[in-house]
Amino acid sequence: MNVTLQHTVQQQLQDLLPQLATDASPDLQLQDDLGLDSLDVVELVIRLEQHFGVDLPDAEIGGWRTLGDLYATVERHVVGRAAAWWRLSLGFFQ
Repeated sequence: MNVTLQHTVQQQLQDLLPQLATDASPDLQLQDDLGLDSLDVVELVIRLEQHFGVDLPDAEIGGWRTLGDLYATVERHVVGRAAAWWRLSLGFFQ
């Protein structure tokens, strides 16, 4: 994952879980290792969507098990949004 994106996601997550290490492994389980419950996930999703200006699909969110899963979803949608903006700015959709 893009290091900058990962750092930003970790910052948002640390607002919810101040005890989270800044170098937390992508293999950490969101529920079992970090103790995130469904309300924590909803709050995190809202923070990430607002910060990055993307919509994270419920179907993908429901598949999150690890930090790595979360990172991959955010990266896919942030990069996809940037690529769409780039194509639009170059007139590929005209």
